Amino acid sequence: MAFPSSQSLLLASKLACLGAMVWSLPVVGQSAVEHHIWQDQSTFKPMSRTAIAITGAIALTGNPSFAEVGSTTKISFDGGEPIELSSVGASWRQWSLNGETRTAEVFRLASDPGTLRNGNALCGDPVRYLVFSEGSVFGGDQVLEIAMFSSKKAPFDINSEGLCATFSYLVQ
Repeated sequence: MAFPSSQSLLLASKLACLGAMVWSLPVVGQSAVEHHIWQDQSTFKPMSRTAIAITGAIALTGNPSFAEVGSTTKISFDGGEPIELSSVGASWRQWSLNGETRTAEVFRLASDPGTLRNGNALCGDPVRYLVFSEGSVFGGDQVLEIAMFSSKKAPFDINSEGLCATFSYLVQ
């Protein structure tokens, strides 16, 4: 039976130490930065019957700071005065009415927009929170979905207290 040489043992020892050091290093790489359609400055065409009848097209001023609590953007309904939105945060939960789990960002409205198209309001009670999420329609077209909440407390998911309206918009 042959024994390994001292050089072989030294090399094996160095490789074992190097391997241990590599495995103990922190991971430096980062996955791609998350980006959503509501972060861009854009206009969205109403798709759902409620959006067509109540809000018309909406415009967002853009907010590159996804899920950064306190970051702001503005929304305007059918060319009306912009309303400031302040981010409360984001989550991966059930935000779709069909039970789908997805990423959504919750915003607090600075004020309710009041009367909109055809004398309608967003909800019966003043809207305090708005939630953006992304969906798609048959054929793959992206859709911006917005859920409105009149509750005093920020919503946890689509089943939270105060859900009073949902609207869908095509991404142009």
